[in-house]
Amino acid sequence: MRPVAKANVGGSLDLAPWQVLHAVARGYVLAGQGMGRGLAEHWLSLKYCEALHGNRAGAMDLTDKGRTAERWYKSMQARELAVGFGLAAAEHIVRKWYPDHIVSVVDTSTILRAGWALGGAQRDKGSRPRPDFLIEAWKPGEPSKVTFVVCRGNHQKPSKRSGRTRSTTIQQLVKGSELAEGMQIGEWNSTPCLMLSTELMGQGGVVVNTLQSPGEARLPLRIPGAPGNADVEIDGKSGIPYPNAIRIPAREGRRARNVDGFQVGENDLVWFGQLLARTGAAGLTAFAGGGKKTAQYLTKHQGREHYDVPTFAATSSSHDAEITVGGRKLVGTDHVFRMETVRIEAFSGMDADLYGLISEGRVEEYRRAAYELRSALPSPEEARKWNGPISFHEDGTVMALSILPVRRRNAL
Repeated sequence: MRPVAKANVGGSLDLAPWQVLHAVARGYVLAGQGMGRGLAEHWLSLKYCEALHGNRAGAMDLTDKGRTAERWYKSMQARELAVGFGLAAAEHIVRKWYPDHIVSVVDTSTILRAGWALGGAQRDKGSRPRPDFLIEAWKPGEPSKVTFVVCRGNHQKPSKRSGRTRSTTIQQLVKGSELAEGMQIGEWNSTPCLMLSTELMGQGGVVVNTLQSPGEARLPLRIPGAPGNADVEIDGKSGIPYPNAIRIPAREGRRARNVDGFQVGENDLVWFGQLLARTGAAGLTAFAGGGKKTAQYLTKHQGREHYDVPTFAATSSSHDAEITVGGRKLVGTDHVFRMETVRIEAFSGMDADLYGLISEGRVEEYRRAAYELRSALPSPEEARKWNGPISFHEDGTVMALSILPVRRRNAL
């Protein structure tokens, strides 16, 4: 993988391949649950180590191996890399909207399980229209801002005759708009949406097409130590209605009407803000191999029991690894994988001080500390001293890869 490449998103966004892998891992960290989740979380992103590089124009592109994947694998690659590129682009856009904030990404399905039954007798709700992710832009002492995100991708190669890629991209953006409308926070149509379609074989490299719906959804301001803060354990609200839950006001000569959907009403905004912050904290600890540290932030319906069990490095993310970069101690979990004949060690974790706060249930203090730490993250020059690709995020998470030396074994 080349250390510098660009993805086209309304211009150019400087993005390295391992930053895309970091985004994939963070996006899926709470989505896969079960005893094999530790390996799955790493492999979701690591399997694309050989799929991305920089082309001669300096833009991100698929390698020959990435272009010639089997048909059944291409759909998976389009779906998962679309999450990486889409989230990276969405975070970039939200930071431009709120330049003095930190952004956190939370999987929508994990959020919805706390308030809307997605299993059992109402299992079909799991496939109902809703955005893929929620991005929370937060700054201590200010209300959080929420953005809906839908990520899709395709492999179709542009053709001057048929324009098939452009047609597929438009269809994905339209579908994304439909999905985003399936969830509302507060008043109708007040939450901004980002629909993204990534052309993995776009002309000149990877192209991220973006459709934006304006708005600003603000959550109630939380005060540390006061009722409603994110340190307080919350219960799920599985009784929130879905049928006819969203109220669409009269407009353009049409009467007001109700439609099915996931509606966060005005009376639930405080609870939803706590839920979003605590689920984000669960994602941080899971990324670093938190085990029981993750369970403390999840409700029963969010899968708390999957994490509230002993963890073992062979099957799960076990929090037992540490590295030092730029004088800062980073703690987390690691696994070793093989890429053909090459052995790669993958580390995912957090700044040790920030992890200490989040593991003790001190979410509000973690946020204040993370905000202050932004300027103290290792510089690009310090990161280059690491013996492989490394990606830092302002929320304190880090993903680092290193190629292990060849290990020779003597026959007995």
